[in-house]
Order: sequence, then C-alpha cells, then structure tokens
Amino acid sequence: MLHALRIENYAIIQSVDIRFDQSLNIITGETGAGKSILLGALGLIMGKRADTSVLYDKANKCFVEASFNNYPEEINTVLRAFDYDVEDELIIRREISSSGKSRAFVNDTPAKLELLKNLCEHLVDLNAQFELNSIREEKFQLSLIDAYANHNDLLSAYQSLYTEWKKISSELKALINDESQQLKEMDFLRFQFDELDKADLENEEQESLESEMAVLEKSEELEGLMEETRFILSESDTPVRELLRQLLYKWEGFSGIDGEISKANEVFNQIDGLIESLMDSTDSISNRLEADPRRLAELEERLNTIYTLQRKHQVSSVEELLGIYSDLQNRIEGFDSNQHRIKELTQKSQVLEKQLLERSLMLRESRKSVFPSIQEEINKKLDLLAMPSAEIKIELGEREHFTNTGKDDVQILFKANRGGEFLPIKKVASGGETARLMLSLKSMVAHVLEMPTMIFDEIDSGVSGEVANRMGDILKNLSSAHQIICITHSPQVAARAVKHFFVFKEDIDSRTVTHVKALEGAERLNEIAKMLSGDPPSAFALENAKELIG
Repeated sequence: MLHALRIENYAIIQSVDIRFDQSLNIITGETGAGKSILLGALGLIMGKRADTSVLYDKANKCFVEASFNNYPEEINTVLRAFDYDVEDELIIRREISSSGKSRAFVNDTPAKLELLKNLCEHLVDLNAQFELNSIREEKFQLSLIDAYANHNDLLSAYQSLYTEWKKISSELKALINDESQQLKEMDFLRFQFDELDKADLENEEQESLESEMAVLEKSEELEGLMEETRFILSESDTPVRELLRQLLYKWEGFSGIDGEISKANEVFNQIDGLIESLMDSTDSISNRLEADPRRLAELEERLNTIYTLQRKHQVSSVEELLGIYSDLQNRIEGFDSNQHRIKELTQKSQVLEKQLLERSLMLRESRKSVFPSIQEEINKKLDLLAMPSAEIKIELGEREHFTNTGKDDVQILFKANRGGEFLPIKKVASGGETARLMLSLKSMVAHVLEMPTMIFDEIDSGVSGEVANRMGDILKNLSSAHQIICITHSPQVAARAVKHFFVFKEDIDSRTVTHVKALEGAERLNEIAKMLSGDPPSAFALENAKELIG
C-alpha cells in the first residue's frame, strides 16, 4: 500500500508530505487547487516521463518519493528479476534536475523507468478522469471480464503460446519474402554454379596449363636446342664434358700441395655435377617434346574453357573463379537451408495454431460462463446508483485472427432507459453514466484483483445527492480490502473518509503555492459543510455534514 508521498519543487507544489491511511483516503479542495497535480507527481513514481516544465523553482531539482508497505509478492518477484534486494519497505524516488535530466531510484539504488512501470503495475491502479474513457474500449472491457472469470493461468498459458507463435510467424514471413525474391535469380545462380562445378577448376591450374602449352608450341625449336646442347656437352669430337674431366684429372694431381688448388678441384667437381644435371634435363625435356597433337588439343580446349569462364565473370584468374564458385555454393546452400527452415517453421506454426485454437476455445467458454453473473451484478449496482432502468449486456463475437487475448470479440453494450436499444458504451453513456459504470465494474472485480492501492480521480463526476451517497458506500466497502485514494467534489463521498486531505492554494510573495492538510474533527466537519453550501457554511449545512459523517 502507498504509505507516504513526499513532493518537492513540482508544478505549484513547493513541498508536501502526505501520510496515507490503509483504507479510504479522500482528497478535496477547490478546482485548480492542485489535487490532480498530486496524481501527476505520482505518475512520475509510476515511470512516466517528465521534463523541466514540472519544476516549481527552475534553479533547483524536483523530488518525488513514495514509500509502500504490505505489498504483494509479485513485487519481490519483479525486484529479483531486476537483481534488486528485497526489503520490508519499498521506496521509489524520482529526481529531475534543472537541466531536465531525470533519475530514478528503488530503495536508493539507481533504476530505469522500465522497473518503475513493472513495479507499479502491481502496486497502483489509477482511474484518473481522462482514463474513464478506457471503459469505452473493448480491450479494457475484456480485461475486466477476464479478471472476474479469474482464469489467469489459462490466459497466461494462451499468451505464452501466442508470443511463441508470433515470433515464429514473423520469422516465417521474413523467410518467405526472401524466398520469393531469391526464386527469381536462383535458376541463374544454379546455372552458373553447375557450369563452374562441371569445369572442376584447381588452384594454380591455369599457370601449369599455359606453361605446358607454351612448351608444346615450341617443341621443334626446343628439340633442336636439346640436341645441340647434348652434342656440345658430350657427343662432339671435342665434347666440353670430356675436356673438363681431363682438366680435373690434371688438377687433382696437385690437390695436396695447396689449399687454393684443392678448392679449385671442388669447383671442377661441382661443374661436372651441373653438367650431369643439365644432361638429365635435356633428356627429360626431349621426352616431353614428343609430338602429341591430341594433348595439344586437350590443352587448348581446357584453357578455352577457363578463359571463357573468366570473361563471363569478369575476372583474370582461376583463384577468383574458385572464389565465385564458393560464394555461389554458399548462396544456394543458404537458399536450400531457408526452404528447410520454412518447412520446419510452417510445421511448428501449424502445431501452435492448433494449441492456440484449443486454448482460445477454453477462454471463450470460461468467459461465457461468467457473462450472466457479470450482467446481473452490474445491473444491480446500476440500480443502486439510481439507474434502475439501465442495463448492460455482453456481446460475444469471433475475430478472424488470433490476438494476445484469444479470438473473442467481446463488447459490453449499454442502455440507459427501459425499452431502449443496447448500444456500445461509447455511443450512449453520458459522463455521469460512464463514472457509475466504471465504479460498478471496478468494484465488481476488486475481490479478485491483488492491486493493493486503487486511485479514483473524480469518479463521482456528474453525480450528486443520493447517487453520490451510494458511490461513497461502494468506495467505503472497497476500502475494506484495498487502499482507496479518491479525489472528489462530492460531500457525500468525502464524508466516508477514514482520512481526509484538503488541498488549497496560498499566495506567497509573487508565487502561488499548493498545500495539503489532513483534516480532523471540526476542520473536517467545516470543510464538508462548505462543500454542501459554500463558505461560510450555513448552520443547516453543518448539521447535514454531521449527519453525513455519522
């Protein structure tokens, strides 16, 4: 529950410190005194954004702090999920500097607004004036019906399936879109890949083929050179090799007498070995130069294949062609993988859709089962609130597609007068009727809501007299299980307060400042009397106020 709210330097509030009761808290005051400003400050605690326009004094920071106790276990779950310590008291603080920078704290530890929103979802239910319109929205109406049906486990199970299905559907849609674009070019890519695959290219193949081709094209000239080399080295009348060996023999006779001569002998031996190697090379080259027109044709055909592929792909090497081949292979495999993934996701989606349909039908039956009770209970409350001829009726339709709440299209219809036509609330309900409907619906589901604090901002708008009196009774009953904070202009509602706060303005120097004061005894009696008759209150109003307070 909201134990205390401290506000400094916010709007026209210089400094207030409010201590709430755990049951029914009433806030009254003249229009424009700043009652709704309190809710604005509380909105900061609930994670709403703010800027420097909220600063009372632009030179100082704004400070809003709320402390909660006796809060539900869900709060501890949220705190642990965000790695925060769990304590007996929960303190949420917002600070807004003069530069506009906003900071949030939970139990003095810096926090993000996301955490504040998550916490306050389980702490405070705020029905501000502008949020009365939410009763006209089908989403809000369905949430009330679900709360009354008390099928949270069923709804959570459905929503978990729905989240998974939406995720799969999104991925599936993206893959199918990609596939439709890829299909247009995949035939061409496969043709290019098959052409390169058939070529069976190898690294450094081109250089080897071009070298062999060049050798074969010069075979006659090379064969002549080989013969000439062999002749000069070993077959002529004075072969070079034989002459060198004769010189070597003579040099070896002097090798033991001088180191330089010995070194020269080694050189002669090396030359002889090189000549031997050269002779082997001429034999090897000659063997390769045997006329083979078929081999030459093979080389020409192979190189033509390589050159043609290089021109097609605008590259100049086999290595680049192999790179293109690898890229095409990856793209085709990726496409094939996408098709496999599409098939897999389609099957998963179909299974989930079947499960969603089963859960959505269970939700529908659960909702339908409480329609009569809801209609009966709300109609009784409307009668109690001086709308004896008013009725609601719940209409159930079916949506074409799954939503986060199922396939049900639920709408609460309303008619204010006997014999009238049931129509959507947004088309027929006046401001006062809307307020009474909202209070009736909220009080109906309050027993299943674990929300510790419920805030009503002028829920009694457009009503007075006995209707307001009965509204006060409903709020009083609600406060037995929930902390109620209600801003009101109705003396009948104010008279039910366990704790009554009065908001008023005061001019200090050149500024107007809002104050909040807890009223008791004669002050409270006097305030309610003024709400009945004006300031100063009449004797009759004072007696009437005493009677209202009881």
